[in-house]
Amino acid sequence: MISINSCGHDSHHPKPCNIEHKNGVPDYLILLIKQTSWVILEGRRHLLEPNTVMCFPPDTYIHYGCDETGYNDDWIHFTLDEKEQSLISELDILLCQILYPNDFHKLSEYVRLLSDSFHSPSTYTEQIADSFMHIILYTLCEELKNNTESPLNKKYHRDFSKLRTQIYNNPAAPWKVPSLASSLCLSISYFQHLYKQYFSCSCQQDIINARLKSARYYLKNSNMKIREIADFCGYENELHFMRQFKKFAGMTPTKYRKQATCNSAENRS
Repeated sequence: MISINSCGHDSHHPKPCNIEHKNGVPDYLILLIKQTSWVILEGRRHLLEPNTVMCFPPDTYIHYGCDETGYNDDWIHFTLDEKEQSLISELDILLCQILYPNDFHKLSEYVRLLSDSFHSPSTYTEQIADSFMHIILYTLCEELKNNTESPLNKKYHRDFSKLRTQIYNNPAAPWKVPSLASSLCLSISYFQHLYKQYFSCSCQQDIINARLKSARYYLKNSNMKIREIADFCGYENELHFMRQFKKFAGMTPTKYRKQATCNSAENRS
């Protein structure tokens, strides 16, 4: 079994950070890095671009940070039992190296689900966490493999992945497909073709998804009114937001908030 010791999704540092573990940590650490930052490897400082992943084994020197405000990452501390000890090497996941997965956001979404489950204990929390960690590790292996095998990914994917991170980090911005295509010096049709090939959805749908996922978070974790959340997530029309959210979540924003509140109260009791 894979045991989760701690984890977090979309963690933000309000100030520049410099994180050093001279003797390492007692477990494995995976970082999904969403902000330009740096890491020290074998005494040398390396730039970490958004949408990179790093995996550190137990008891290994770790030193990374960000010189600007707003460092943002997902992170997982985990341990492997005797049965799983060889899993990392079997999957050929490189340790203490900068990794560029093909679909970074798929991995980040899995970490979100893991984090939600981990911080909302249930009868099967350990089993659910174990399942998510297997999904994350197998997906990371597959996404790294796909990245190295596809010439198309090598040519354009990093630029598209950076762009997608910008959308998800600031979903309320007035994103327009023509201007996004222009920013990459691509025609609108070719931009749309590549975006769908990379991420299995249109750019416009992804913008909507980013806004609705942000809304889902604030419905669950804030006291903002529905109309305030709609405006905060980039919707000028509250009714339009409510229609899109119901299609996305299968229920109205009000019902989603009530359900999330009830679930949270049950988990605390």
